[in-house]
Amino acid sequence: MQSYTWARGLIVCIIAGSFLSGSLQKAFAYSGSEYLPQPPELPAFKHFEAALLQDAQTGQVLFAHNSQKIWPQASLTKMMLGLIVFEDIERGRVNLETQVTISRRASRTKGRTISLRTGQVFQLAELLRAVLVTSANDAAVAIAEHVCGSVSQCVQRMNARARQLGMKQTRYRTVNGMPTRTDRAPDKASADDIALLTRALLRHHHVLAWTSQPSMSFGHRRKHLPNTNRLVGRIHGVDGLKTGFTNKARFNLVTTAQRGSLRLIAVVFGGKTSRLRFRVAEDLLEWGFDNFTRLPLIEGGSLLWVEVRVENGNLSAFQPVAAATAAPLVPKGDVGAVSVSLQLPTHVAAPVLRNQVLGEVVVRRGKKTLAIIPAVSPNDIPQARWAHVRR
Repeated sequence: MQSYTWARGLIVCIIAGSFLSGSLQKAFAYSGSEYLPQPPELPAFKHFEAALLQDAQTGQVLFAHNSQKIWPQASLTKMMLGLIVFEDIERGRVNLETQVTISRRASRTKGRTISLRTGQVFQLAELLRAVLVTSANDAAVAIAEHVCGSVSQCVQRMNARARQLGMKQTRYRTVNGMPTRTDRAPDKASADDIALLTRALLRHHHVLAWTSQPSMSFGHRRKHLPNTNRLVGRIHGVDGLKTGFTNKARFNLVTTAQRGSLRLIAVVFGGKTSRLRFRVAEDLLEWGFDNFTRLPLIEGGSLLWVEVRVENGNLSAFQPVAAATAAPLVPKGDVGAVSVSLQLPTHVAAPVLRNQVLGEVVVRRGKKTLAIIPAVSPNDIPQARWAHVRR
């Protein structure tokens, strides 16, 4: 039996081999009982409809209240428009310097606007920044028309992209979240879906570069427009992302903050007041940073700590690799209750293909499974020549 100190002394690893049903199982032993932090002290649930706190890196949910409830998005709809545009930029279909001419329809858009006029021309970057930072409805229409050809075609693309992302409870009818006619339902989603969209949007670095600013300048006169996210500049680490309001939706918010290597996403739906949505999000973020820490267990592509024998191969044995990273968030008081186990065969028959799934790495905290990662072959392992001759 061998013992190793791992993860900077946080976990004691005891490696012991055992054979069970032809499989080799080796695990990091853990001690201590499962610890759960006290839930965040939020306003009464009757004052808002849904709330969610999630790890931005892994999607791990730290807190959820009605997170699958379908609710009007309001201006959170503009986040999907932003994702469509950024992905078109990646594909080379448009660029941030593209000139956009303001149409009559865009200039007549109601609600929160930046007073665009028919025939004016702006760079796509300036209009998109106005959409994400100050929630300009008229800029959203102008972008949708230019990038997608029409508002209706843009709505179709937004719904298609939502399905691709797995946003099962989302439906778009507009590009900016403005209330539709009374006979049509508004843009709707769940907090779970919005968090999924947020993680996709955060992959584009311009988003946080823009939404982390308390205000933005716009137009030739460089007038200053406020960031609608009042947590920016007030709460440590908050650098985005988007607010929303209609009479039906009430006050919505998705915000994100980073402290050290940890980034969290908070979603609030249906706050009865604007101040309350910000308070709920702040309470969630502070609770998350105070109570959780990231535990870097396994790096994707790294060699695992066992060998698998190869029958009839030109290599007698090899070490599998982890197909993904395991770095879950765990309560700070329960680091010792995390275990990592391997479920792998003791041997495989050649040929073995590169990235062939051989088994899995299972990360648990007490009885709760935090992650299951495939264990794969690092290389192709062909049959040995003598094996062909023997046949």
